[in-house]
Order: sequence, then structure tokens, then C-alpha cells
Amino acid sequence: MNNQRFWKLGTRIGLFFAILFVVCFVWFFVRGGSPEIEQLHDNLFALSFFGWSGMNAVSFLLGLIQTFIWGYVVVALWNLSESFFKGTINNN
Repeated sequence: MNNQRFWKLGTRIGLFFAILFVVCFVWFFVRGGSPEIEQLHDNLFALSFFGWSGMNAVSFLLGLIQTFIWGYVVVALWNLSESFFKGTINNN
């Protein structure tokens, strides 16, 4: 995968993940419900994102940045696995 394609694909995947994060974050406030469900939702965010301190603007921004970066991580891992398996298949 060439360098330009990596950045383009990483940005697209990162934006997709960021949109999913926004939907999940907003869902916390739309869904409401019991305190146990809200606590579970918050705990899952805390497990998933570094620096999570609750449903506030700082945590939202940190989570948004981290989900965007995960797009590049996923593309990099995909690229590495593709290179590894191409080499493995071609050597046999």
C-alpha cells in the first residue's frame, strides 16, 4: 500500500470510528434509563479510552481523538497482516 493510500484510508476509517463514537456518546443522553445502565455505559467508556473522566466535554474530545487515531492503527495492522500473508503464501 502506498503512502498516500494509507493516509486516505486511515482518515476515512478514523472518521467512521469518530462518527460511531459521537453516536454512542449522544446515545447515553438520549437513552437515559436506569442508573445501572448509565453507569455501565460510563464504565465501558472508561475501559476503552485513556483519560476518561465521565460524560463531559474533555472526555468527549479525548475519546473523539482516540477513535480517529484508531482508524490509522487499524489500517496499519491490516497493511502489516496483508504483507505478512502475501509473503507466506508466495513462499509456499
